[in-house]
Amino acid sequence: MSSLMLLIPIGVLVGASILGLVGRGKRTLHAVNILSATASLLIVYMAILGFERGLELKLWIYASSSVIASLNQLIFKVDQLSAFFLLILGILGFCTSLYGVKYMERYLGKEDLRLYNFNYPIFLLMMYLILTCWNLLWFIIFWELMTFFSQFLVAFERNKEKAIRAAYKYFCMTKAGADFLVLSVILIILNATRFNANYSEISKVLPFYLQSNPSMLYVLTSALLIGFGVKAAMVPFHSWLPDAHPEAPSNVSALLSGVMIKLPIYMLFRFFISFFPRNAGIGMLIASFGVITLFFTMMYALIQEDSKRLLAYSSIDNIGYVLLPLGTGLYLMAKGNQFLGSIALMASLYHTINHAFFKGLLFLTAGSVIYETGSRDLNYLGGLAKKMPLTGFAAMTASFAIAGMPPLNGFVSKWMIYISTLSSPASSLFGIIALFISGVTLAAFVKYFTSIFTRPSLEEIEAREVPLLMWAPQMLLAFLCILFGVYPRLPVKLISGALDSLGVQMDMSRLVIYPSVVIPDRGSFSPIVIFSFILITTFLMLLLIPSKGKQFSVWKCGIQEELNVRLPASSYYRDFEEEFGEVYKIGDLSMHILKKLVDLGKGAGLKFEAMSYDLNSMLSIAMILIVILVAVLGGVEL
Repeated sequence: MSSLMLLIPIGVLVGASILGLVGRGKRTLHAVNILSATASLLIVYMAILGFERGLELKLWIYASSSVIASLNQLIFKVDQLSAFFLLILGILGFCTSLYGVKYMERYLGKEDLRLYNFNYPIFLLMMYLILTCWNLLWFIIFWELMTFFSQFLVAFERNKEKAIRAAYKYFCMTKAGADFLVLSVILIILNATRFNANYSEISKVLPFYLQSNPSMLYVLTSALLIGFGVKAAMVPFHSWLPDAHPEAPSNVSALLSGVMIKLPIYMLFRFFISFFPRNAGIGMLIASFGVITLFFTMMYALIQEDSKRLLAYSSIDNIGYVLLPLGTGLYLMAKGNQFLGSIALMASLYHTINHAFFKGLLFLTAGSVIYETGSRDLNYLGGLAKKMPLTGFAAMTASFAIAGMPPLNGFVSKWMIYISTLSSPASSLFGIIALFISGVTLAAFVKYFTSIFTRPSLEEIEAREVPLLMWAPQMLLAFLCILFGVYPRLPVKLISGALDSLGVQMDMSRLVIYPSVVIPDRGSFSPIVIFSFILITTFLMLLLIPSKGKQFSVWKCGIQEELNVRLPASSYYRDFEEEFGEVYKIGDLSMHILKKLVDLGKGAGLKFEAMSYDLNSMLSIAMILIVILVAVLGGVEL
């Protein structure tokens, strides 16, 4: 009976989507978001059941064609790895859905809300199905459907040419990545497994096949990194994300950055740990892509003047922070260092859930500012801390968390990344670069927070705190950022179970877990514990002990003057930008090359118009629907 519960979130989300087609008014909008929030809570419950005992449900489909025999059986299964990602989806889906109840009201009378009401719950549904299906062919179908429905959310404001362009670019690039998976990966894997697409069977057969065919191992690795790398926005396949995520409604942006770009990480863990033999070269390749990704994109985040575009570049940077320990862990385990390798893999998953929380929170704070001011221009905004204190607190918490400041969650995962990378000579340089970029991250989010909340505004801005249904989800995510920092034992336990389901054993007795720190050796924890203690104690003293100092007005040449210093966002770190000019030249060159390719497409008749990407996507999805239609001709049996 508990396995049948896997179908309940599907039913709720399908019902919400159908309801979304009925009307475009406020009641329908509220009902769709509330149903989506309810389904998200059910997904959290499925995750809890998955951690406790696992879930499995089989659907048998009788098809008349042997060509699609692998589609005859659809298995929904939740092991501890998928439960971990379901937990991320459920928590963030609940917060964004609740937030959307009031936030999406700003579009009433301006946009056709049916576009949101229908596609938003289906987007959640596709991510749920990706994480629960246990068949590679069905995974591809759900993967394509996720891209199809999410593009309409990116282009929700259909009167904005910029949104249409971003959606078109997003669809074309991610669709190309999916096609690469279909053509270059799936057929080869199914050929090796005699067209058995069941994950369990693939994990039994494929490692031995690839060990005896090393050339095929590297072909598949390249195909996977391209196919999944595009969706994860890994450099150099990242250019769609800074355009797409800012144009979507802010609660959708939080889902795109917090969950959707983590689904490729979920599949990379499945492939490279369960389906592939251990290979040190592949591990170093993934780590190299990770460090390149985190370096270049955070350098660009630092110079952004649009709040959501800054957050979008930062999302790519954090994918680099997830890929770096993933690759390092694979390398270390292939070299025989199981303990340190498992710590690196744990750091990758830890940062995955941490990023979902603080980046989802950051996009919600940016949305709250847009809701009240209508602006995301960092040069214009300012002085909102007193007018929006709860949003300001949430933004400060998330900014410190993403910068890796103790005692918040980002510090724990980044500290584990430094431990695992700096301990190995092969990856020590990567660890040093990651440390440097953490400083750049802090600078970028000092800019984000101060530009919006503490710096004087360009002009008087009328604003007040957002409604309860908008600030409450922010407070929940802020609480989780604090909880996963001061009590890392909880996520470590969940991650240990997720790795164990992949066959990676973590010796928990060799871990020392203190507030805000997870350390492999008892002798090495003292400095960081002392540092954290001093930092927290100093902060508490500053809060509790009243200042007895005096403030003096500015004196200049014998004349007192009032100073109202307002540094525009475009002037933050200008010297830094000049010193690292070569980095930006390389990035600008790559964007110039991409623009030339786009211009060639335009010359061939490519139009960035409102309906052009709709037609393209409909042709693509029609192929999937035909396959499903043929597959279900015989009916479905539970």
